[in-house]
Amino acid sequence: MSFMSSSKEEKNTHRDDDDDDDHRQRERRRRHQRDDDGVFVKEIAPNVFMPRVAFGTYKLKGEGCSTAVARALECGYEHIDTASIYKNETDIGDALNEWMKTGERKMPFVASKIAPAEMHSQLLVEQAVSKILGRLRLRTIDLIMLHWPGVSKVSPDSEIHKEKRKNAYRGLEKCLKEGKIRAIGVSNYHVRHLEELLTYCEIPPSVNQIEAHPMWPQEELIDFCENKGITVVKYSPFGGGGAPLLDDEFVSSQEREVADVTDDDEQAWKPSQILLAWSLLRGGRKNRDNNTTLCGAVVVKASSKERMLENYKVLEKDFSNSKYLSRALKVWDSVKTRKKFAWDSDCVT
Repeated sequence: MSFMSSSKEEKNTHRDDDDDDDHRQRERRRRHQRDDDGVFVKEIAPNVFMPRVAFGTYKLKGEGCSTAVARALECGYEHIDTASIYKNETDIGDALNEWMKTGERKMPFVASKIAPAEMHSQLLVEQAVSKILGRLRLRTIDLIMLHWPGVSKVSPDSEIHKEKRKNAYRGLEKCLKEGKIRAIGVSNYHVRHLEELLTYCEIPPSVNQIEAHPMWPQEELIDFCENKGITVVKYSPFGGGGAPLLDDEFVSSQEREVADVTDDDEQAWKPSQILLAWSLLRGGRKNRDNNTTLCGAVVVKASSKERMLENYKVLEKDFSNSKYLSRALKVWDSVKTRKKFAWDSDCVT
């Protein structure tokens, strides 16, 4: 990724807390040593490596957004997820600009999405990409997706969506060829949308970002993506706004199911980390009972630094040798309730 600064700023070498900075540097070196194993990153396109845990910015705006992104970067996050429709890319750009002023820091992986209102023509998509780059103050961006399989102000059952999303994807392909984007993808696409896309695309989508959690596992869709080499990025790992899957009563009922398991690291696993481990380990049907191979990536939100660290440190856990995690995952797998919390694009022709 190439960063565009409005002026040549002198790098600030002063640090508020040398000990914390040294710890972060050691953690980054340790993580990068394991990148070859695919523990922390997933190669989604040639030489494009996507960190597996993304900091989500939905509903964050203004100074609060800039502060949250800065805090996430300090915690170690190396993947920031946004979208044109979130209307916070300028705020994220401010945070990235400040982040790169200090020390020898690495620019994080940045992903954004084209809004349905920007998908009405190939030209509109090309213009939208340029505007996204401008707001983020980047020359190139790691990943841009079509946010929805349909366009705005058109009935969901209209055949118009098919031609519109085809032209929109052509716009992404052109921008990728021009070097403005390093990888392209889609979001909220169902199997039939992907099947159609694969009949005409010149460059297959690198990712499909979808809602997925124990109440909405989407195994059939994920199976299809994995078979086609499309990386799945899961959002709403805690079940949408208010994190209903982390509700105290619900979590307590789940924990009672694993009360018989004694494990040295039982107390080390937080409820949020169990759900994030589920997101990273559970793919399609073939990944049932999988406790070792990571699948795709997950987008997670948090407001406090404590929660941000708690979520991010899931990657430091030993997935393979924890009896407690193995049992907890099976309990989540056994959830029968099916509920989708975000909008469902299945209605789009």
